[in-house]
Amino acid sequence: MENNQAAFILAADNSPLQVGPGPDQSRPAADEIVVKVAAVAINPSEWKVCSTATVQDAGHTLCADYGWLTILQMKEFGYLPLEYPHVLGSDVAGTVVKVGNEVKRFKAGDRVIGHCLGLLYGGAKHGAFQNFTTLREAVTAPVPETARFEDAVVLPLAISTASVGLFDDLKLRLPSVDPIEQKHRDEVVLVWGAASSMGSAAVQLAVAAGYHVVTTASAKNHEYARGLASGKHITVFDYHAVDVVGEIIESIPSRGRRFAGAYDCVGLEDSTRACAAVVHAFGGGVLPSVLPPPADLPADVQAICVNAIRPGTVPGSPGSRVWREYVPGALAKGSLRTRPEPEVVGTGLDKIEGALNLHKAGVSAKKLVVLL
Repeated sequence: MENNQAAFILAADNSPLQVGPGPDQSRPAADEIVVKVAAVAINPSEWKVCSTATVQDAGHTLCADYGWLTILQMKEFGYLPLEYPHVLGSDVAGTVVKVGNEVKRFKAGDRVIGHCLGLLYGGAKHGAFQNFTTLREAVTAPVPETARFEDAVVLPLAISTASVGLFDDLKLRLPSVDPIEQKHRDEVVLVWGAASSMGSAAVQLAVAAGYHVVTTASAKNHEYARGLASGKHITVFDYHAVDVVGEIIESIPSRGRRFAGAYDCVGLEDSTRACAAVVHAFGGGVLPSVLPPPADLPADVQAICVNAIRPGTVPGSPGSRVWREYVPGALAKGSLRTRPEPEVVGTGLDKIEGALNLHKAGVSAKKLVVLL
């Protein structure tokens, strides 16, 4: 741990990552866990931060993964600019090597996944792109011996982001590992963008909470979307269809179901407006999105940008309960599926830069992973 190595971003100047001595990880705080990293996954925020030269640009990209309402708020609260050198990365899987004195659920040798909060909490010590990293216990979960690290690592940030939108913002019922408790299939949740990592997790969590999910994907990803959970609990629409909004609105009451809420897991202007139209058609309400929404939505639609670090920073929040009460059992049972499928693109810290560039070129229904 004292000889930790990391892939650093040295400054906000488009420089490539540099591999060198990393933060000392030998002294976790009381509620922290030190993990020997086996695999990391790539998210949009990482390559966007690496390729932005201004705080303003970086602030907007962070909303895609971390969901703060405005750049001004980020600056006011001190989350930006980043302190350099910085270690990026949110998704991590590996083996526990040390725990803080208040950690009771984990011990050295445990296999875990975790959501690294370093972009907005804890700095470089809490980034994923290093041989050893520090996690908060609240956003850490055990990984079954039967699961590969490269599969499980696709989940952490997506679990946090999906949980906040569904259960903090929409205030839906929490998911259950036990299907006997899933009794409300007449209630529908719209998840826009099933093929994204956030959408994949949101679909699974909503189904596990007992809702029927209406979701969107391109035609080539319809089978993927239906495979995220029991197909009878998921209805997929092609977002390219000319009247996809009208089709979604008509489908809900025509099948004897009630609308419970919508979550925009894409965050583009078109997707937010489409979701807002659906929410408006059913009387208005809150609309969580993974990016800041446009300002001129219907007056009865309250669109908000999700705050994905809440599970790791707000004790007792719905997202923290998902991590503690649902994720371990669902992973052990296999009902929480490790989706999107990982695509391993290399081994070693020096391969992370190339993985960022590959992600920047575009991915769909898969998640890029680097082994360490």
